[in-house]
Amino acid sequence: MVNRIIALIKQKGLSINAVEKQLGFGNGAIKRFSTSSPSADKIITLSNFLNVSTDYLLTGEEKSPSLPDDEQELLKYYKKLPEREQVKLISRAETLSEVYADQVKEPDPIQLIPTYYISNRVSAGFGEYLEDYEQGKTVYVPDTPESRKADFVLTVSGDSMEPKFHDGDNILVRSQPTVEIGQIGIFDVDGEGYIKKLGDGQLISLNRRYPNISLKDRYAKCFGLVLGTTEIINKA
Repeated sequence: MVNRIIALIKQKGLSINAVEKQLGFGNGAIKRFSTSSPSADKIITLSNFLNVSTDYLLTGEEKSPSLPDDEQELLKYYKKLPEREQVKLISRAETLSEVYADQVKEPDPIQLIPTYYISNRVSAGFGEYLEDYEQGKTVYVPDTPESRKADFVLTVSGDSMEPKFHDGDNILVRSQPTVEIGQIGIFDVDGEGYIKKLGDGQLISLNRRYPNISLKDRYAKCFGLVLGTTEIINKA
């Protein structure tokens, strides 16, 4: 025990005589602990001064069953540091904790808004069904600037508009009778439904493996402008 106390005092950069004087012990009191057991008061005073537990002071082992092994190990290294370095370590740990807390901050709950979902997939031939899209099923989608402008949601069928839109994507559509050249819309061409980019007299597929659709001498109608993709979320 005496050797352990002396080692701890040296870690603090102090002398044995200085510690004995500061704690009100007599000269040579600490070294006499090897031949006569110190009082409980002296053990507690020393443990507080050296910033270790009485268990460690007496046995060299910490008895803290409530702490996991990794925390016990950190505590062991902490107590081996000089007091000045202990303060630095605590400050560094506080900084790391604050940085990590900002990184793992829980995101705000997703706000949802209702819209209409038309079960007919584009490219599946919906005919005139979209004329009355308000009869579609009500679903909930994340509240975004795009979803606030949308009148209904459709699901893409096929890959002719990749890489922008994929098979199974849910798309937000604003109901309008025309779109400008270069915009992507929902169209009915001779009774078949399409999601395509409007070109000059044709509907354009973004995937080059698919031919464009000529609108010459064909029945064509625009149902709306595609605003982007969304998720359909069941409202709890």
